[in-house]
Amino acid sequence: MPKFIVQFASPNGKMGKETLDALSERAALAQIEGSGRTPISVQLASADTAAKGGGATRVRRVKGGKAIRRAVLDFTYQLAAVAESGIPIIAGLKAVGEQTGNPQLRAAIARMVSRIEGGRTLADAIDAEQDTFSELYSRTIAAGESAGQVPEVLNALSRYMEQEQETRAQIRSALMYPMLVVISLVLATVVLLIFVVPQFTELFRQFESELPLPTKILLAVSGALTNHYVLVIGGVFGVYMFFRYLLSFRKVREFLDHYVLRFPVFGSLLLGIYMVRFIELLDLLMRAALPITTSLRVTADSMTNEVLKNDVRGVLRSVEGGRSLTEAFSDTTCVTPLVKRMLAIGEESGRTDQIFDYLRKYYSQQTQRGIKLLSTLIEPIMVTGLAAVVLFFALAIFLPMWKLLKIVGTA
Repeated sequence: MPKFIVQFASPNGKMGKETLDALSERAALAQIEGSGRTPISVQLASADTAAKGGGATRVRRVKGGKAIRRAVLDFTYQLAAVAESGIPIIAGLKAVGEQTGNPQLRAAIARMVSRIEGGRTLADAIDAEQDTFSELYSRTIAAGESAGQVPEVLNALSRYMEQEQETRAQIRSALMYPMLVVISLVLATVVLLIFVVPQFTELFRQFESELPLPTKILLAVSGALTNHYVLVIGGVFGVYMFFRYLLSFRKVREFLDHYVLRFPVFGSLLLGIYMVRFIELLDLLMRAALPITTSLRVTADSMTNEVLKNDVRGVLRSVEGGRSLTEAFSDTTCVTPLVKRMLAIGEESGRTDQIFDYLRKYYSQQTQRGIKLLSTLIEPIMVTGLAAVVLFFALAIFLPMWKLLKIVGTA
C-alpha cells in the first residue's frame, strides 16, 4: 500500500507532518480529517511509486483528445443528474455506461463500478482511471464527497468543462480559415516547383546573361525538390524532431511561453484565456472545499504555460510559508494587476466568491473580443502572404523573359 506524507494543522494551530498508509491521497486526507486535524498538503512518499513518475509533481495527461473530452463532459452531466435524483451510484454508473458511445470511457466506467462494489469511494474509483479523468476531476469529486456536495460539484465541473470546450472551439474556428489558406498555398507551391518550374529550367539554362536572384532561388528550390526529394523530406523531418527535442527542455518552453505572451493581439488573447482558466480552476477547487495548497498545486499542474505555472507554484510555496494569498500573488510576474488587486479586495472583504465571478465574466468577455479581433486581422495577413508568394513566382519566371525580349528587340 502506498505511503503519503500529509502536512496538517492541529486544533491548537500547530503545524505537523505524518506519514500514512492509504489507498489514495483522498483516503490519507480523510484519516487526518477524521482525527480532527486540518490537512494542508499531501504527497506520495513510497519510493517504488515515485520511481515510476507518480510523485506529487506528476502531471496527469488524459488520452483520447477531443472525443474523450466530449464523452467525459456528457458523462459528468449524466452523473450529476444521477446524484441529484438520489439513484444509487452503482446503478447510475451502470446506466450511464450502457449508453456511452466512447469505448474508452465505457471500459473505464465498468472498472469504476467494480471498484465501488469492492468498497472504494467514487473519487478513488475515478482517480484510478488516469488515462480518462484528469487529476482536477478526481480531486474535485473527492472534495464534493467529503463535503456532501457531489451534485453541486458535478454541476460546477460540467460548467467549467463546457466553457473550456467552447473556448477551444472558438479558437479553432478562428484559425480554421488561415490554416486552410496556408495548407492550400503550400500544396500549390509544391506542385508548381515540381511540375511547372522544371519546364522553364532548360529555357533558363540557355539564357546567356546572369539570371535574376528570384529566378536563381526558384530554380535551386525546384531542383532540390525534384532531384533530392529524399534529402528534403529527411531534412524537414529532422528539423521537426529537433524542435520537439528542444521543447522537451523546461527552460526552452519557459523562454517560448514568456515571449509568446508579448505578441501583439495574440499574446493578449492567450493571456486572457490563461486568466479565465486560472480563475475558474481556483474558484472551482476552493468552492469544493479543497485545502488551499492542494487547490494551488492542482491549478499549477493544469496550466499549459510554463511562466504562469511557475507563478502559481511560487504562490503555493509562499502560502505554505505562512503568507496570505494577497501577499503571495503580489510577487507573480504573469498574473495580471487586475487579478492581484481584485483578489486583495476579495480577501480583505471576505467576498472572494463574488470577486471570482466578476473576474471570470470580465476575462471571458475579453477573450471573446480578442478572438473576434484575431479573426479580423488574420484575413489581410493571409491576403498579403498570398500576394507575396504570387509576386515572387511572377518575378522569378517573367524577369528573365523580359530581359530576353529586350535583347531580341535590340538585336
